[in-house]
Amino acid sequence: MAKSQLLKWCFLLALSSLASTIVASKKTYIIYMDKFAKPQEFTNHNQWYSSMIKSITTKINNADATADDNRIIYSYETAFHGVAALLSENEAAALRMENGVAAVFPDIMYHLHTTRSPLFLGLERQDSTSTLSYQHSDYDVVVGVLDTGVWPESPSFNDTGMTPVPAHWRGTCEVGRGFAKHHCNKKIVGARVFYRGYEAASGKINEQEEYKSARDQDGHGTHTAATVAGAPVRGANLMGYAYGTARGMAPGARVAAYKVCWSGGCFSSDILSAVDRAVADGVNVLSISLGGGVSSYFRDSLSVGAFGAMEKGVFVSCSAGNGGPDPISLTNVSPWVTTVGASTMDRDFPATVKLGTGGYFTGASLYKGVRNLSVNKQYPLIYHGSNSTNLTPSSMCLEGTLDRRSVAGKIVICDRGISPRVQKGQVVKDAGGIGMILSNTAANGEELVADCHLLPAVAVGEKTGKLIKHYAATSRNPTATLSFLGTKLRIRPSPVVAAFSSRGPNILSLEILKPDMVAPGVNILAAWTGALGPSSLPTDQRRTKFNILSGTSMSCPHVSGVAALIKSRHPNWSPAMIKSALMTTAYIHDNTEKPLRDAASATSPSTPFDHGAGHINPVKALDPGLVYDIGAQDYFEFLCGQGLNSNELVVFSKFANRTCGKATSFGNAGDLNYPAISAVFPESVNTTVLTLHRTATNVGHPVSSYHVVVSQFKGANVRVEPQRLEFNAKVKKITYKITFETKSRQSNPEFGSIVWKDGVHKVRSPVMITWLPPL
Repeated sequence: MAKSQLLKWCFLLALSSLASTIVASKKTYIIYMDKFAKPQEFTNHNQWYSSMIKSITTKINNADATADDNRIIYSYETAFHGVAALLSENEAAALRMENGVAAVFPDIMYHLHTTRSPLFLGLERQDSTSTLSYQHSDYDVVVGVLDTGVWPESPSFNDTGMTPVPAHWRGTCEVGRGFAKHHCNKKIVGARVFYRGYEAASGKINEQEEYKSARDQDGHGTHTAATVAGAPVRGANLMGYAYGTARGMAPGARVAAYKVCWSGGCFSSDILSAVDRAVADGVNVLSISLGGGVSSYFRDSLSVGAFGAMEKGVFVSCSAGNGGPDPISLTNVSPWVTTVGASTMDRDFPATVKLGTGGYFTGASLYKGVRNLSVNKQYPLIYHGSNSTNLTPSSMCLEGTLDRRSVAGKIVICDRGISPRVQKGQVVKDAGGIGMILSNTAANGEELVADCHLLPAVAVGEKTGKLIKHYAATSRNPTATLSFLGTKLRIRPSPVVAAFSSRGPNILSLEILKPDMVAPGVNILAAWTGALGPSSLPTDQRRTKFNILSGTSMSCPHVSGVAALIKSRHPNWSPAMIKSALMTTAYIHDNTEKPLRDAASATSPSTPFDHGAGHINPVKALDPGLVYDIGAQDYFEFLCGQGLNSNELVVFSKFANRTCGKATSFGNAGDLNYPAISAVFPESVNTTVLTLHRTATNVGHPVSSYHVVVSQFKGANVRVEPQRLEFNAKVKKITYKITFETKSRQSNPEFGSIVWKDGVHKVRSPVMITWLPPL
């Protein structure tokens, strides 16, 4: 396209966008209502909401109220109370002043956080496809997956041998293009779509280009749903990689797909409606691999929805985000949500780079194609960057930056950043390149994520990348070749915390240690859509039944599936008890018996800001010995101590007119009965002693005796009283106190643990001590 034509096209596009903005003066707002403020003249809440919005819009616009009948796009009735409605800014401002309106927030966009794991997690034996033998109770659990939908033809959703759908299930199978009633079965028991908020913000969905149904065009939802509860599939692989039996964490559980994400993103009004509907349908677990930014608890719509789900006994698992290794990069930090970071497994996909000097470097790749490079031949190598620290558009191989005359017939070195990794390979291929070396930058460190590239390509760590780039820049005729070594198992060390996994601390409440745990999230094989190639690029014509993806999106459904297993064995456990079981049995050492490491630096140990309580251990979580339970009122009183006013607290009091009854005795947020313990000393140097409390519930043998083991800390003495917990048939709960006494204030947080032991169980709570800097 000529430059003048391009400028004209951009100008017209800008005019079109401006016109759309002027016409679309209304946008979606989420209105949280005080259920208990409904005037008596209204027979139900929806009638009240509708009347209020009509009154406001008529008053603001001096128009006939009947013109605004379609302002409400969702009513929320189960997990919380309120509506989503199309309003102007003036209307939203006026609505905030109405009696009974708790809060009014604009709709926001959320983003997706993109077969060996059952064996790696101990859920099956080396010589078997099932470990923990199936029990009839497994079939009673329904996991709601909020994502991009599902590809029902995948063998992972085969329902052979499953019992009838449980009686408590009230969901349905919505039909639409490409999705009929028969696509639901005894495995996929429900499928719904939510798009009104998306369409209000982005315009009507083009039904010729995108399935306006539960059918998954993206692949992400199919992958996460299969990871949660996929049926065992022998011979699963991605073009020969990761060959074996693929199965979900809870293969006996049911899946209900709630499609909330579309080609342009996922909107909070749709997500809230899906949570509300899923709870009404009867899900037991919600798996949500997406997130937005961090905002205060009452402003975070997913947090509010998850609170209502928790009140109804639904376990909610969310991905931590892919913003690591930067600190304070977490999303989904509410204490009633289980926040999951990502780690590696003991499986890798090695590939090598051989330079003209004879030097070998190891990387990773999932490339499989006909355009293999000869291992006995060297090919010209080129790098378009000036050095390893100053990245440029051409060094990152962004679209339109590579000159065919300099690239054709060569292996191109590309820096990570801005564009998707596989897209860089497409750019190289389009410019005539024959291969790519994808180099990590400082932001990615030494972590290697394998990709299913469209041309021979190898990903290498930052240090290796620097060496290869130096060679390319200083050699007169640099050359290289690439080779691919397939699948390698029993990698050591593993697990390792993924560099991309978002990190703490929890900026909203330092007393709540986040993330809660890590689970496999790097190079995970699971079911895939039939509508897209494994690279997800539109030019990729390959089709596979399985794909390998990485992200906290992949770690979240691992925890959701294990939670479903625990729920099937312990149907009366609360969401907090399930989370406690997962956290207190998590481990913090790898398969070399050294502390878990951080892939961002390769050698440094990770901290609870990175791995939370540790890496999940599903088999032990089924029998944790002791758990820490938390009720809805406890969480509410935690919120009372977070500075929320009465109007802000109302959004969390859906099922009961809750008050901050015990708020005065709940003055320290660290007293929430959380499995992780965080003592935060205030800025005042005069505060040298802090006392926190925990209540342990015995879920093991009725007669049990536990003794405590406490870590040593440099900056404080830590004392636990009593030092023994004696349980019997009558004594099932015991409260103990932890006293922290400062010896010397430390500039950085200190980490350790409190472990209760009875000879069978080790109930471990991570401990963090933080001294806020003096004012």
